[in-house]
Amino acid sequence: MRDGEDVTGGPIRRGEGGEATTLDPQTERAVEEGRAGGDQDAPHRTGALMLAFGAVHPGRERLAVDTFTEVSRFLGEVLADGVIESFSPYFFDGGVVDGTAGFFLLGGQQEQLDALRRREDFQRMVLRAGAATAGVRVHQLIAGSAAGRMVNLYRSVREELGLLPGPGQTGADGAEHPPA
Repeated sequence: MRDGEDVTGGPIRRGEGGEATTLDPQTERAVEEGRAGGDQDAPHRTGALMLAFGAVHPGRERLAVDTFTEVSRFLGEVLADGVIESFSPYFFDGGVVDGTAGFFLLGGQQEQLDALRRREDFQRMVLRAGAATAGVRVHQLIAGSAAGRMVNLYRSVREELGLLPGPGQTGADGAEHPPA
């Protein structure tokens, strides 16, 4: 990052009162770390949020770039505050795929991610992103032992419905399935 540039390499912008909207060094480091390898799984991570966005609305290209910068700053701040454990931006290499141009993946603890989703500043940011791009949405994901419980629940429901053989029963493949 050079003087006169923000964390995205863009020019430092001015706030409503003319003040520079730069980040403090701790938040700036968090943003850089969050964007570089922030998607690595932490052994204790229990969830993630995916903030997805589609194509830029025609004529709103500047707003889209500014909003991407704002989202990056916001996520850097919540990363520095310990609300999330990581974040990484992703874009589809070939352009828009199934209405999605890219997304931010935020990793952390399910309870903190739930609370973040409900914060007014997060909701305002999502609404601003929707003014710049199509198809903005937030998806909640589970990880770790919660994902394992979901697989076990899936298996149990499928067994109840007769779609999977139960423990000790013979499946459609003719193989006996050991008890779980």
